Amino acid sequence: MSDVPAAFAVSEAVAVALHGQADTTVEHLRVAWDYGHAWVALDAADRVVGYATLEDGYVEVWPHPAAGAEVADALLDAVSRRGGALETIVPAAAAALVALYRGRGWVQTREVLRMEIEVSDRPQAAVWPPAVRVRTYHDDDARDVHALLEAAFQGNAEEVPPFARWHPWMTNDPSFDAGVWFLAEAAELLAGVCLCWREGWVKDLAVAPSFRGHGVGEALLRHALTVFHDRGLATVGLKVDADNPTGAVRLYERVGMARDRTYLMFATTAA
Repeated sequence: MSDVPAAFAVSEAVAVALHGQADTTVEHLRVAWDYGHAWVALDAADRVVGYATLEDGYVEVWPHPAAGAEVADALLDAVSRRGGALETIVPAAAAALVALYRGRGWVQTREVLRMEIEVSDRPQAAVWPPAVRVRTYHDDDARDVHALLEAAFQGNAEEVPPFARWHPWMTNDPSFDAGVWFLAEAAELLAGVCLCWREGWVKDLAVAPSFRGHGVGEALLRHALTVFHDRGLATVGLKVDADNPTGAVRLYERVGMARDRTYLMFATTAA
């Protein structure tokens, strides 16, 4: 864990080289390392020039932009020696990493879009379906929210961890804020949720299958955008599978979100 600050400097350098700005914080990286395994690559002067993490089969390999290709090779070798089925997601712009996974025989499984919208001007107000109201999250909602996510994400590539893993993973995140977890209710039924991080990131937008087609998802998203505008944020973003079967990409475009980046997911089978 003492290597986290140096690893964060690598992460920051990678993000700036690819996107012009940092994507995470040292606190987020520290939490991520708490949940899984981590490796660091050192140069001859014992400086951290890359790192890798493995959590529940999910891999991240990040060499410093100034490091040679052998750093990424060595890190992926270290992770791969643990065996098992592995997957990763990398920016499409990270050509060397894309080539690394393809060269190792990993198979591209999905394309993920990052989308953003400016909220400096007040967004269009949410229009709620009849009898649907919105409120913020309380911790006694946790099991109902988890059950809705499981039902809503059936049939697509999104995976929801078991409740015992999901609840602390979400609510202990440095970006958790119950004030930006929005729940749409119809009578006593949970119709949909929009779970956001405080920085203006939509982590999960999900509608119960029985409530789809009535505008619940759009209303939740517009409500979230308005709250973030009122909090003084400039942009709101999210990630979505390019081929999401629920029509999520069309929804996000309808509220004014635009595609900002593309990520590629790769996977390998168990050794």
